[in-house]
Order: sequence, then structure tokens, then C-alpha cells
Amino acid sequence: MNNSLQRALHAFNQQQYVQALQLLSLHTNKTADWYTLNSLCLSAVNKTIEAEQCYLQGLSQFSNHVGLLDNYTNLLCKQKKYAECIQFCEYNTASLSLEKPRLNYIESLINQDELLKAEHLLSKTSPSQNTFVRYHWLTLELFERFGDLQRIEEYFQTKLPAQLKGQFHFVYKHACNYRNLGQFAEALALLQMLLKQQPSAELHYIVGCTYYDLQQYEQAQAHLKACLELAPNYVPAHESLNKLYWEHSQSQLMSSYAQTFKNYDANPVLIHSQIGQLLQLDKLEEALLVSSDATRNHPQNLDLHHAHSIILDRTGDEEKAFSLLQQLVKAAPQNARYCIDLANFYIQQGDYSSAISHLETAVKFNPNNQELWAYLSIAWRLSNNDKYHWLTNLDKFVKVMELPAPPSFKTFADFNKQLQELMFSLHTNKLQPLDQSVRSGSQTQGHLLHRSNQLIDLFKSSMNECINQYLMQLPEDANHPLLARNHKRFVARGSWSVKLEEGGFHANHIHPQGWLSAPSYISIPNEMSKDDETKNGWLKLGETSLNLGERESIAREICPEEGQIIIFPSYIWHGTYQLESTSPRLTIPCDIMPLK
Repeated sequence: MNNSLQRALHAFNQQQYVQALQLLSLHTNKTADWYTLNSLCLSAVNKTIEAEQCYLQGLSQFSNHVGLLDNYTNLLCKQKKYAECIQFCEYNTASLSLEKPRLNYIESLINQDELLKAEHLLSKTSPSQNTFVRYHWLTLELFERFGDLQRIEEYFQTKLPAQLKGQFHFVYKHACNYRNLGQFAEALALLQMLLKQQPSAELHYIVGCTYYDLQQYEQAQAHLKACLELAPNYVPAHESLNKLYWEHSQSQLMSSYAQTFKNYDANPVLIHSQIGQLLQLDKLEEALLVSSDATRNHPQNLDLHHAHSIILDRTGDEEKAFSLLQQLVKAAPQNARYCIDLANFYIQQGDYSSAISHLETAVKFNPNNQELWAYLSIAWRLSNNDKYHWLTNLDKFVKVMELPAPPSFKTFADFNKQLQELMFSLHTNKLQPLDQSVRSGSQTQGHLLHRSNQLIDLFKSSMNECINQYLMQLPEDANHPLLARNHKRFVARGSWSVKLEEGGFHANHIHPQGWLSAPSYISIPNEMSKDDETKNGWLKLGETSLNLGERESIAREICPEEGQIIIFPSYIWHGTYQLESTSPRLTIPCDIMPLK
């Protein structure tokens, strides 16, 4: 390494990145080390696009250089460009023989849900001292992505090296695993130990959430407030406090936002959260004032303009909202949310071809976005496009199945008596959730199927049997958003229980976080029957949330029975008829995601 390059390296090590870049610009002999250092400096001053380009220029000449491969794949992972990292490593196979790029590749596979390939590669990887910590961390991340929380617990107990068990981040992950398992007291003990060692906003937040899990609401509130004292713009703490106030102290609704804006400069991300909460509370006039000020003060923030367009629409100024959305989609055609909302306007106006054009453009950028497919289904149906039947074929894609009896039970009904008792005991909230489709009912918190409970494990095995059978029966179509992702392996990425009370219903919706939706029916009132002309509590498929009047269409109505599971693509619109019974309707819905 010559003198000028050494001086640049010294400046880099002193965090004098601009000076290092100036020294490097004078260097004419561009070696692999020059490209590596120049890229690192560009990344350090947040010129990540230039850094990527510099890495690629270096790799075009020095394709096997360890420093370039290490740092380029690391930069892609830091930016969450996992698909690009996978594509690069599979093109430059030399990278996979090196420890750090190999682990970056594995991290990318995990985050792209290519879990089976990641698992195979991890099993063939022997970490050195330099990659020892990362290897064990990625192993736990993989198990977490699989939803195999018991395996994580076993790994902590029997396989994680002793020198890592006390490390802060591993203890934190262990605590989070306890919390996901529903072992809240064990989680709290670890978190409080960490809080004493190294207090932080994030720790106060997770401790507050764990107290909420334990239904100790005063302590939950105290820690969420402590989080905001350390990090006033910590959005999850504001939203969790608002949820707590909604359920237990409505006089304090939105107070955390007001307090923060009183004492600190307005952060646009926090303003966006405030607007979202006001919309959920249906406080439209206040939301309009906030969004109007926000767009004036932050004219370059597209998300704030988008929030403003939603409020304009809901307060009756459709023309302004429509114009604003057109500008947003022109500025960011790849943004699925903007395209969906603009398509909604076109559908309302009967301009289906424009809606389809924008949605088909957006789906090229977001092929797995369930909402885009849901809105395409509306536009295709209303324009009599055959693609509607290709997408939503209810005969092929909607299946009503009987849940099999778990081992040691003669029938599912025998098992279900115990499962009902457990599920009813978990419904502790009396108010409907702010941000869900449930009306006049309650919904459990967290990932239900992750809880450490024998009855839940038995239910999960019955549910999995039905989903496996469903997947085996699906046809093949490499261009179909459901069928192209069917690799015959899956994971439940979300699960919860819903209890509808008298007068309750599910508003029409789809499941943006799913691939398949799979509600199981645990308790059905006697008043619900196939002979009921009012269709009390029935499931309905196909009707949207757009209030299209005579243009709406219910494609299928199903009267579910206890012990059944109904499986369908997550992009199919669904809701329920109002429940008219003094007995509750109890379900366990799941969001199912494919594995490959």
C-alpha cells in the first residue's frame, strides 16, 4: 500500500471520511484496496448508491477480492437489499466460499423466506472465531423465521456456547422468545436484568409491552412513558400507549403526541403516526388540521402528502385527494400504497382500465403484495376481464375442511371442549381493537400459535394437516400469485383468536400480511345454521370495503360449523354478516406464508 493510500486509510480510521475521499481522489492507481476503501468512505458519508457502484466497478476487475466481496455483500444486507445480495452471490459463486459473504447470503435467504436453502447452508458452515457470534445469531434468526420457538429455547439451553449466553443481544433475544412463547414472567425477569445493566428506550418499550401482556397496565404505562423520555419520537411507544389508553383510559388518548410536540421539534415520521391514530379514532377534523400543517412544513415528504389525501377523501374533498394521489403515483409509481389508493378512485369513477394500468405497473415492483391483487380482482371483475376468474377461482382456491382429531382424542369435538375454555380465558380486552376488522368483539394479542401450551400445539398439528392437504391439491401455474409460491411448505406467520359478541361482525377486508388465510371455527352459536335466511354470522367472500352499491358482488356465502377450517388466498375479500346471538362466535384465524 503506497503512502497516499496509507494516509487515506489513516483518515478513515480517524473517522475523517471526507478527507479520506479527497486523498483517494488524487490516487491514480485504482487497486482492489482503493476500491474497497473508497466504497467504505462513500458508505460512511451516506452515499450508498455511489458506494455500491464503486464496489461493482472494483469487482468487475477484481472479482475474487475478499475485502470487496465482504464489504459489498455486507452493505447490501445493511440496506436490506436481500434480493440483490442473493442474486449477486449466486452469480459470483466465489463469494460463497468466503465466510462473511456466505453469512450475508444466508441472512438474505432468511429475510427472503428461502428458509430451507438457508438451513442447508448453515448446516454446512463451520464458523471461525471471526464469524462465531454471527453464525449463532443467524441460526436463532432462522428458527425464529420458521416459527419454531421451542427449538430456539432448546438451542439456548443446550447448544448456544456458554460465552454467548450472557451477551446482551443474546439475552435480549432469549427474553423475546420467552415473550413470544407466552412465558411473560420469564421474559420480564431477563428484560429487567438488562434494563439495570444498560437502560435504553427500546428496553423500556419492550418491558412496558411485557407488563401489558401480564395485564399490569400501570407498570406498562410507566415504562412506555420512560421510553418516550429517552426517545421522544419512538413511534411504537406512542402507538402502544394510545392502544392502552383506548382500552383503559380514554381521557388520555393522543396525549403522548401532544406532550412530545409541545417540548420537541415535530418529527415527520411521528406526525405521520399521529395522523394514522387520529384516523383510527375517526377524529377527521383534527387529522385534517395536522396533515395540512404537516404538508406545508414538510413539502418533500410523500408519505405525509399521502396521509393528507386520505383525510381529504374522507372529509369530502375527493377532487383534491384524487389530484394529490395522481401526483404521488407519478413521483413514485413503484409505491403499492399510493397506487392502491389511486386505483380506488378510478374504480369508484368506473374508469377500470386506468385502475388496472396503475395496479399492473405496481405489481411488477411488488409481486407478492396481496392488496394489489385484491384491487386487481375488483377492477378485473367490474370490467368483465377473464383474469378475475383466473385469479379468484373459488372452486379451486376456497376449501372448507374438517379439522382432524388430535392424537388421544376420539373426535375433534372432544378436544374442542378444552380448546374453547382456553380461548375464552385469553379474551381479556372488552373493547374492539382500534386497527382490525373486528366490530363489537375482541382479539387476542401476539402470535397465538407461538404460545407454549399443549392444547395450542395439538390444534396447530390439526390445522397443519389441513393446510398440507390443501397445498397438495393446488394446480400449478408459474404466473399465478398464489400458485407460483406453492412449494408445499409453509409457516404460520400470524395467528390470533377473535370473539364476536352480539351485533358483532368482521368488516370486509383482506390480509396484507398473508399468502393464505385460514380461520378455524372453535365455537359457533346455535342460532347460526345453514337454514337461516338472514345468514346470521356467516362468512361472505368477494364483497369489498369500497361501498360500491349495486356494483358490489358476494361471490360465496358459507355457514361455518364448529371444528371446521376454511382456507382461501389472502387477497380474496371477506367479511361476515352481523351476529345475532347472545352466545359468542369464536375463531382462530391464521396468516400462512410459503417456504422455499
